[in-house]
Amino acid sequence: MITLSPDMIEQAVQVAPDQTLATSFLAPEVRAGMIALILFTHEVSRARQAVSEPMLAAIRLQWWREALDEIYTGKTVRAQPTAQALAQTIRAFDLPRPWLDTLIDAFAVEQDDVPFQTWAELADHGDQTYGNFNRLALLIAGAPAISASLDQVARHAGMLWRLCDLMAQWPRWTHRRQLWLPIEAQAGLDNEATFAGKTSRALAIAFQQAHDQILAARKRANQACAEATFGQAFPAVAYAALGFPYAKAFRSLSDPFRQVASLSLLERQVRLVWAVSRQRL
Repeated sequence: MITLSPDMIEQAVQVAPDQTLATSFLAPEVRAGMIALILFTHEVSRARQAVSEPMLAAIRLQWWREALDEIYTGKTVRAQPTAQALAQTIRAFDLPRPWLDTLIDAFAVEQDDVPFQTWAELADHGDQTYGNFNRLALLIAGAPAISASLDQVARHAGMLWRLCDLMAQWPRWTHRRQLWLPIEAQAGLDNEATFAGKTSRALAIAFQQAHDQILAARKRANQACAEATFGQAFPAVAYAALGFPYAKAFRSLSDPFRQVASLSLLERQVRLVWAVSRQRL
């Protein structure tokens, strides 16, 4: 039995509303495991956002590495609700550790001012973060193993979602004087003007490149979906079907430094129902 308090469920709704909404398509025990994974991923992903210094972020990530050591070596797991729920989930669904370790390590790159040199590096980061989240989620949701086609679904859906997630955080990144845009997308970009919240043609071109990357990841994810056998596990990755609509909403913002792309609850619900019924993103 995976134990979640009402506060933990509410926290998941607040910090990862789309992923949590997609869990409504799953059985209760599976949903509890998914929420534990969502909360763990949130804790790791926000390590750099929650603190002012990179060293403090490194300490937070090390805390979770040590928690995994306790879980996988059979030691007493620290008395923290998400760590306890994650331990129960790992044991209930026999989750492999390497994907969890890689997920933690991948979020550590956000301590760098410019984490990525190329779009390919950023795509790999999406695979190492939300791609691994997806692999674990598919196992929780009932996939007996991660086949080659399911692995490709997880990979490209992870790339798609990570790019959209980073676009959504654009104001926060620039406020910290960090750019998630890879170096190859920064040609002609005036970084100081960007940090000051000024749009430019060079920035518009970079955003178009990001949009193209999202389109390509979505296409490849759906090609893999057509070849994959999900059984009941598709809802584990269904949240990524909202990535492209968010990207379109982001492109329509008149001021991406001060506005946030959003979708109504009804639109999110309808899109998720459609995605689950078709098993496509």
